[in-house]
Amino acid sequence: MRNTSSARSGNILMNRWNPFLQLVGFYILIIVFLLCVSPHLHLGCPFKMLTGLPCPGCGGTRAFYALTKGKILEAIYTNPLSVLVIVLAVIAPVWQFIDCLRNTNSFRVMLKRKWHPAFAICVAVVIIANWIWNIYKH
Repeated sequence: MRNTSSARSGNILMNRWNPFLQLVGFYILIIVFLLCVSPHLHLGCPFKMLTGLPCPGCGGTRAFYALTKGKILEAIYTNPLSVLVIVLAVIAPVWQFIDCLRNTNSFRVMLKRKWHPAFAICVAVVIIANWIWNIYKH
């Protein structure tokens, strides 16, 4: 007869680590693409090609490159919102890793909670302000 309790605990352990491992794998793919493939492709922004205006995300890749070289102010000048997104992208897997070690779900609870509508308005205002900044410096 098989020991089902140890099999279950192994499944629970994998279920707990699964989102973290998926996120780390996704980040590795993005970083490899940005550092190895993207500089040779010279991809442009479709929105900018159609309208002549930068989108809110324009400059995000340049901001990422500036951060990898330690040029924080250059990254913020290039696209402040991208710097915030990159910082959050670093915090998310670290938070999930700590949750896995502590056997807690605080990251999932935070993502699943019902957000106040004012939060969505603040996010929209930040995106619009970033877009205005991108147009201004263009």
